[in-house]
Amino acid sequence: SRVKLTRPGWDEKDCVMEIKGEMIHVLESSSILFLGSPCVDKLDELMGRGLHLSDIPIHDATRDVILVGEQAKAQDGLKKRMDKLKATLEKTHQALEEEKKRTVDLLYSIFPGDVAQQLWQGMSVQARKFDDVTMLFSDIVGFTAVCAQCTPMQVISMLNELYTRFDYQCGILDIYKV
Repeated sequence: SRVKLTRPGWDEKDCVMEIKGEMIHVLESSSILFLGSPCVDKLDELMGRGLHLSDIPIHDATRDVILVGEQAKAQDGLKKRMDKLKATLEKTHQALEEEKKRTVDLLYSIFPGDVAQQLWQGMSVQARKFDDVTMLFSDIVGFTAVCAQCTPMQVISMLNELYTRFDYQCGILDIYKV
């Protein structure tokens, strides 16, 4: 049976605590004893009523219900934290892979392919000797004056078009360019 405890003058809706239990007839004193436990599922509900887990008898199933609920809540919290850590780890791994790709791209843009490959693998690179080398240094005559009359985007477009043509010619002639 269940009993709702209220204070004098209060309605049933103002119930302080609901207790479940059983009534036992005590012959010696010609009285009836109600042996009960609070109807709660969570530790917060128990503590909110000024009670503690130790106030519930060890053999009472309410104690087990509360402990199982607390364990499930702790496991859910742990799972959420682990999911957040996993997501953070995945983002960090992705950022590392992107940085690694940028490093490889930079290495290949600075050095010839075979040299870049050896450097990337941590190998030492043997110096090479070339009997004949041709170098091209470029200068744009009047560049400062052109820049003064153009917008920054026009300057960038001009340089991009010019050096794209140089790159194309270097590719045709199999010239290594830095």
